[in-house]
Amino acid sequence: MSYKVKICLDAGHVGSKYNQSPVVKSYYESAMVWSLHLKLKAALEARGFEVITTRATIDTSMGVYDRGAASKGCDVFLSLHSNACGTESVDYPVIYRAHDNLNGADTIALKIAKKIGELMGTKQAGRRATRKNSSGGEYYGVLRGARAVGTPLYLLIEHSFHTNTAAAKWLSEDANLEKLAQTEAELLADYCGVTASTEGKTAIMGEARATAQQMALFSRSKNGSPKLTACSLEELAELFLEEGKAEGVRGDVAFSQSLHETGYFKFGGIVQPGQNNYGGIGALNGNRAGQAASFPDPRIGVRAQIQHLKAYASTEALVKECVDPRFSLVARGAAPYVEWLGAADNPSGKGWAVPGKGYGGKVVSLLGQILAQEVPQPPQMPEAGDGVPQWQKDALDKLVGAGVITAPDYWRSRLSDGVTVGEVMAIVASTIQES
Repeated sequence: MSYKVKICLDAGHVGSKYNQSPVVKSYYESAMVWSLHLKLKAALEARGFEVITTRATIDTSMGVYDRGAASKGCDVFLSLHSNACGTESVDYPVIYRAHDNLNGADTIALKIAKKIGELMGTKQAGRRATRKNSSGGEYYGVLRGARAVGTPLYLLIEHSFHTNTAAAKWLSEDANLEKLAQTEAELLADYCGVTASTEGKTAIMGEARATAQQMALFSRSKNGSPKLTACSLEELAELFLEEGKAEGVRGDVAFSQSLHETGYFKFGGIVQPGQNNYGGIGALNGNRAGQAASFPDPRIGVRAQIQHLKAYASTEALVKECVDPRFSLVARGAAPYVEWLGAADNPSGKGWAVPGKGYGGKVVSLLGQILAQEVPQPPQMPEAGDGVPQWQKDALDKLVGAGVITAPDYWRSRLSDGVTVGEVMAIVASTIQES
């Protein structure tokens, strides 16, 4: 059984309205770090970490020392914050690490701090710091608690200053917190040598396992009237297999994705049936109906989706001319597995769907149901001689051996036929020896 690196995450303050920004009144440090620590938890777990948190809810009260001590048995403790000071222009991110650089904490602390600064666009570069109390130990109670229980790496991360207008506004955006979570998770994964497990994952590249008939039958079982304007369901399934084979992409995976994106070809969302767009390409959150990519015919629409999947799953060049309008926007090879198509489930934080938690799992589930689809078999015509009891065949062989039957091939072909009285009399007569 492989060992999992265990991390304890601490959202720095209790309650939803603690430490209000004096310059951006809608910002509260406690609300920001609560949201960030949940996103970071998901990002770390997607990369293979085991993650615990110090508190069950945002309103759970817990002493600072006890929060640090909650990391007992963990490899890493992180307490998340934003800083404050009396000077509005100060904006550098800072990470407090062990005062004696225990286990070389300085390296990862500085790396994370600088990256946060780059991501937030702060004017002052990220830095690391230490702070001791009058007894010479850690000043911050959470760090003191973590050290007391023997946690090897403990850090207090100040995500810039919420007394800075630009920083407080940036930290108020949910999408920016997602960026922070993915970036910090990636740096920690690299530092701890953690790689996401690919065991049991479904590769996007490869040969399809489902047949076009299975794909069409399953889809029709969920929607008997697919809104396809330029081809039949069976023809569309064949197109997915043909275009997928050309680029080395599993066409059954792409078809399964289309079922999820279109609701079994019911559409009804941003993409309209006549756009021949079966993967939601260009259908971004907030777009109005029809505001997505359109393709001249079903084949080109399928080809674009196959190419977009290949962009995520592989770094290989396209075989056919690119028709995917968003191909160049993809981080090539970022999602080789279906389960990683949702950014929230992807170790790199990138994906077809954003945030897309559980997106790939839903596609895999549909693929499994397609593969389990039974296809009616046509009735089989019995071969010549089938249905003839073995004792009749044995009787024929005995009569041939006794010289009673002299034309075995003729009679063997007629074993299942009726015979006339005259034929029976002839066979019996042949057994009578004349004196």
